[in-house]
Amino acid sequence: MNRIGMTLLALALLLTAGPAFSAPAPAGFDAVLGHYETIRKALINDAMAGIPGHAAEIAKLAKGAPADLAPQIAGAAKKLTAAKDLKTARDAFYELSKPMVRWREAADSKEHVMAYCSMSKRLWIQPKGEIGNPYYGKSMATCGEVVSK
Repeated sequence: MNRIGMTLLALALLLTAGPAFSAPAPAGFDAVLGHYETIRKALINDAMAGIPGHAAEIAKLAKGAPADLAPQIAGAAKKLTAAKDLKTARDAFYELSKPMVRWREAADSKEHVMAYCSMSKRLWIQPKGEIGNPYYGKSMATCGEVVSK
């Protein structure tokens, strides 16, 4: 086999080799959303436990977001990491929710909806089903409505 044939064979092997030769894919919407959802559930239950760790993971995974949203997601996640009380955590979660909603639209997520609470005037993302409002916790956990499917 001549040099050109060997080069073509090597190129074909690289192209068909699969994951062993490909660069790791950046974290996507679903990876970030798993942590986001855990935080939302904690806030519904008026709990801070676990929020800093999940927010820190979101800050790391934000690089997988669209370039125009990644800094907003990372910045809001870092604020959420530093939150010491529920009010501060809920405010930071809202700041995180704004770019996450935009990413949800770009990702065309079919499993999650955007919900809105007219009392808090805030939105969030959640799985389809019963409303779970992270902004009022247990006192008004079902306050809100789905505004996009």
